[in-house]
Amino acid sequence: MKKLIVLSVVFALVASVAFAVDLGGTSINTVNLVKSNTGDDAKVESSASWDRIRIDGGGDVADGVFGGYFRLDGAHWSGNPVFSANAWWKPIDQLKILVGSNGGDGFIGKEGNSGWMFYQTPCDTGVSMGGDNVWGGSLYGFGINTRSAFFEGGGDGNDAVYLFITPIDMIGVNILLPFFSGGETGDVFKKTVAQLELKLDFGNIALTYVGDEGKGNNQPQVFAYYGGSFGDLAIDFGLGYKFAAENGDANPIGVGLALKYATDAFGLKFRVVANLAGADKSTKILADILPYFPLGNNLTAFVSVGLGLNLPDGSDAVVGWHLNPYLQIGEEWGAKFLVGIKVLSPGGKDAGGKDKPISWSIPIALSVGF
Repeated sequence: MKKLIVLSVVFALVASVAFAVDLGGTSINTVNLVKSNTGDDAKVESSASWDRIRIDGGGDVADGVFGGYFRLDGAHWSGNPVFSANAWWKPIDQLKILVGSNGGDGFIGKEGNSGWMFYQTPCDTGVSMGGDNVWGGSLYGFGINTRSAFFEGGGDGNDAVYLFITPIDMIGVNILLPFFSGGETGDVFKKTVAQLELKLDFGNIALTYVGDEGKGNNQPQVFAYYGGSFGDLAIDFGLGYKFAAENGDANPIGVGLALKYATDAFGLKFRVVANLAGADKSTKILADILPYFPLGNNLTAFVSVGLGLNLPDGSDAVVGWHLNPYLQIGEEWGAKFLVGIKVLSPGGKDAGGKDKPISWSIPIALSVGF
């Protein structure tokens, strides 16, 4: 009991840190000039959205021994304002203790260019292909995403107690303890995430164990990751495996690859993921390619093309695709104006047996941070 009291006091001290804040904010807004689909009841419509209204800040004190961060999303994909924060303590160079989150981005994710980094900041607007595709998910309803093969960082919200242990510079041990989820102590520890990473000259190698989330038949998962850069080429490789569910159904094995090639005159991103050995005995594949061309004066042209394949055992294949060219005026990580065209064919049939309609839109967006 004394040990528990001591731990509670330590975490309380970390959470009560006061510091001078470097304040920042972001406003991201999208207008769909026109949008429609090819269905029988198609209408040409218009819309607009606040994609982000964000204020955040952070800082540290005592020469980097204590620190913290907060983020307020006034507009959020969940439809509700979201506030998140963390406080941390670094008693020695080899250990950092953090309580809270950074708003759901994940501290120990191993995705590289397979997830958010595929589109980068345009994916926070409505100009690039949205929905789950922002995070490497499927636009086609196949029940597959790149996070079948790449660890995303710790689950929705990511509120937890984090231990970042660095015995030497090339070795990292990261532990996520989800005390925020509450419940019986034993169940909380069953959800622990543990990660071992090696930071080598030729890249980053990581092995991640994700405990049972306790929802339905969710079971523990393991992920293996390699990410490295070789001149103009960056490579991310991921392998994910979920242990068989309690009902005996086999869960899919995820295999993924992401590439980025960039020069001053041309860039190309590519990602592909396959789900194998699923309970429905089907193979599912997603592939996206994104060439981009700097045109000068902070003008860049992008062409996003994607393909989804669902190859069920003994049934017809389902094929989905998207086409999404767009222009970006502004800085890669700074203020920008974007305009594009989005065309999506989800593939497959609707409940009435008809081909699902092709949808299209012409969006524009403004993104400004300070």
